[in-house]
Amino acid sequence: MSMSEQTLKMNMNAEENYEELEGEFAKVKMSEKLAYCVGDPALTVVYTLANTLLVYFYTNVIGLSAGVIGMIMLASRAFDGVSDVIMGTIIDRTHSKYGKSRVWILRLVIPYAIAAVLLMTVPHGTKTVQAAYVFITYNLLNTVMYTGISQPFHTLGSLMSRDKHERETISNIRMSLSITASMVVTALTLPIINWVAVKIDNTQLAWIIVTAVFSVISVLILLNTFRCCKERVKVSAKSEEKLPVFTALKLMIKNRYFLISLGLMLFYTIYQIILGIDLTYYCQYVLNDVNLVMPLSMAEKVPMIFVILLLPKLIPKYGKRNMIVAGCILGIAGQIVFLFNITSVPLAIFSSIIRGIGMSPFYGVQYSLPSDAIEYGQWKSGKRIEGLMFSSMSFGQKFGAGITNAALGAALSYVGYNGMAQTAAEQAPAAIAVIKATYLYVPIVVWVVMMLIALCYKLDKTYKEMIAELTVRELSGKL
Repeated sequence: MSMSEQTLKMNMNAEENYEELEGEFAKVKMSEKLAYCVGDPALTVVYTLANTLLVYFYTNVIGLSAGVIGMIMLASRAFDGVSDVIMGTIIDRTHSKYGKSRVWILRLVIPYAIAAVLLMTVPHGTKTVQAAYVFITYNLLNTVMYTGISQPFHTLGSLMSRDKHERETISNIRMSLSITASMVVTALTLPIINWVAVKIDNTQLAWIIVTAVFSVISVLILLNTFRCCKERVKVSAKSEEKLPVFTALKLMIKNRYFLISLGLMLFYTIYQIILGIDLTYYCQYVLNDVNLVMPLSMAEKVPMIFVILLLPKLIPKYGKRNMIVAGCILGIAGQIVFLFNITSVPLAIFSSIIRGIGMSPFYGVQYSLPSDAIEYGQWKSGKRIEGLMFSSMSFGQKFGAGITNAALGAALSYVGYNGMAQTAAEQAPAAIAVIKATYLYVPIVVWVVMMLIALCYKLDKTYKEMIAELTVRELSGKL
């Protein structure tokens, strides 16, 4: 081949690469953003029903012991973590006409819905048979189906555009809808189920019917997500190399921004589990009114919706790091204010509002942070890891939830917590002391750790230069 032919070929390749890159950094239409973002509530509806309310269903409707259910869920965490890594690897190695993520949403959306309904169809029989059925169906939904559809969904958000602002906006809209869906499902599901149960005079069948209706709605929404969303980012498809899992994991461990994202997610999960579990105990035994759980929870979550929707305007101006750090400082301040009167309901509500505002910056960008880590990893090592990056984040989240649940349960058990006690007078003093310390002081520690982790995030200042260098490399046909 002559020099002129080689030059012509290089120019043609450069033009093709430029067109591909231009498409990868394209602006995403609002209709497509919404089609993706409403997919999160579609997953949240079934996931919340199958997790938040599932223990109540198993114990109060089926009649299994809380101890058996707790052991099943704890044992299932190990399988769940392994399935995250496996699914992440599968996504990275998938090449189909529908892309690497969308195809799995299409393939698994109906099996996911069926698995959700199967959770509620516990057969009549011995407790051993019922426990075995619960173990199988719980892992079928959570370990296999939810992992199989949620990991591609998370990854899809990073594949719709490489434009930083677009990714942040998508993440912000998604998380505001996620909070809203979680609140609505938690507040309305049991009343709806109880109403159906009265009408048909069959409580278990009411759970099956409501779960089936929710599942059908989720299927329709997720199919629309598949239909409307487009995978524009195809950088990894240009590489023929298939990274071994352990090599990819080693590269991720060396990626400081993956570790920062993972650390923030881990401690945020600890914070959520602590408040989610301990809030009920605190309201019952310290504030002396368990009915305060919903108002205090709403006081924290409702402000988050509005603040998250403001983040697309705030983050470009102040940066992710500064917003997260400022939020941590605000959260610490809100928690300290409550220490002045730990039995004051108005102060508890005020503290919850401040905490909600403080957590909003991280909550809003939690899924755009791994996207930044993906770009950084490619820039640093020349290897692009997408599916495994997001699945490892999920593993960290589940690990944090499992450890926190186990630690809090062990601490309460050690000090003689009495689950049958209705008032503070009937509860063990040591148990109340643990409940107070957990609710009042552990969140402060978590806020401080999250702030220190966030201070290590430096990409706000260097991101544009990093992407510019990646663009030059990709135009020449390199990663």
